[in-house]
Amino acid sequence: MGLWTARKQMANERIKEITMKKIIIVLAIVGLTGCSTIKDWIPVKWDANQSHAITSIQQSTRNFDCKGDIAQQSKALLQQIEWFKIYSESKPTRDVISPIGRMNETVKELNERTTKGPVSPLYCDLKKKLMVQQSDMIAHTVQGRF
Repeated sequence: MGLWTARKQMANERIKEITMKKIIIVLAIVGLTGCSTIKDWIPVKWDANQSHAITSIQQSTRNFDCKGDIAQQSKALLQQIEWFKIYSESKPTRDVISPIGRMNETVKELNERTTKGPVSPLYCDLKKKLMVQQSDMIAHTVQGRF
């Protein structure tokens, strides 16, 4: 019985040793690869500059006049978006990079369309509604921070 107990004890110790090695390996992998993904889960702090910039963009989209100079208005809006994008990328603020990129494409499409001739009121109204939605979504993200 003494030999059997000793072998059983050695087997249990070996299992514990293997289990601990596996746990250490898993923790090391999660620790090394997890750092980049964990950063995406950590909320970004509230930023007064971003809040001011997105509020200005919202105001510009809501006051966008499809009967006015569309090219001039869209160019000014592109500059506001560019400032916001540069600031967000340099910070870095990951939660708004993708939505501001989509909004930039929307405004850029409208601006490029103005170079090809007159823009139909329906097209402009649809783009305006999309720009307002996009700016509201980005504002909700920026203003909802702590």
